[in-house]
Amino acid sequence: MYSAYAQISETRFLEIYGLNFEEFAEGQFFHHRPGLTVSQQENAEEAFDTFNCAMLHYDEHYAAQTEFKKPLVVSTLTLQKIFGMSWKTFARKDRITAFENISMTAPIFGGDTLYCTSQIIKTDDTGGKTGDVIVKASCTNQNGVEVANLTYTVSIFKKGQHPVWGNQPNTCSNPWFLAYHQREDGSLQEATGIFFEGFAKGQIFVHSPEITLHPSSMLRHAVQTMQWHPVYNDREFARDIYGRDRLPASELHVLSLVTAATTSTFGRVVANLGWTDTKLSRHFYAEDRFKVTSEVLATRESRSRPDQGILTVKTVAQDQTAQEALSYTRTLLVYREGKGPYAAAGY
Repeated sequence: MYSAYAQISETRFLEIYGLNFEEFAEGQFFHHRPGLTVSQQENAEEAFDTFNCAMLHYDEHYAAQTEFKKPLVVSTLTLQKIFGMSWKTFARKDRITAFENISMTAPIFGGDTLYCTSQIIKTDDTGGKTGDVIVKASCTNQNGVEVANLTYTVSIFKKGQHPVWGNQPNTCSNPWFLAYHQREDGSLQEATGIFFEGFAKGQIFVHSPEITLHPSSMLRHAVQTMQWHPVYNDREFARDIYGRDRLPASELHVLSLVTAATTSTFGRVVANLGWTDTKLSRHFYAEDRFKVTSEVLATRESRSRPDQGILTVKTVAQDQTAQEALSYTRTLLVYREGKGPYAAAGY
């Protein structure tokens, strides 16, 4: 079975994603997780961002006069969600080279939840650093009705050839760190995080991918959270204060990004009970880059919640100069093995 981690040392683990070309085989079947609920808001935004003139996607009164009775989700948004939901298994891709077929088989509306599966139809060693994998993807809604399917060809890096993960084996022997759960029919379902029993004091997890502060996301975060101070959007104002051309980032935006970077390993967390000893060691600017690691400081069973355990974890973000930029300690509630909503939710 494939691991979601490369073991760097006895206690240090690097999050890695995807399979090498040689690990794909005809007949494999993958259930991707998590699923994704689409909203009418993002449906309208997709239409507007792409200059889509079909009013069926954003004029509710017009849509009510059609057979659909409400706005229909843009088909290209559905396609993007399919590839977004399946990215972990195909993370070692070079590029998509062809779409052999795209079929929209049932309507999708705001509020629907989508799930994706992928079947490997064929593999073709084309020579060089990559090989071609032909994939049939199917997208179903919360009722199990197929709403779209497509067949496409994707080139995948061969073993040892991926520029980042090429020399990182996904063969960590720890059974808690598997990237997939094998169903009774032999198909593989992507796993989400580690159960409480898989954690131990002293473990260090190197989160992946690293974080880059992009100006567009910095501005969006500031305006959407009412941080309308001119330092975040007025370059001249910011230059007068900080003496540099790069705009500063909100500390809360960086904290959010660093915390989100840990959610692959801590995907079975019930709740974040809070931060302590949070230190921000520098200003943050556009194009800064951070590597995030988390160390398990302590584990204990929950006395009041027998289906959960408690972790104490220290997370550190180092910047592009390898200096500590942000750190904090958190207390987390984590589901124990076999507990939680996973079976009922199809996870």
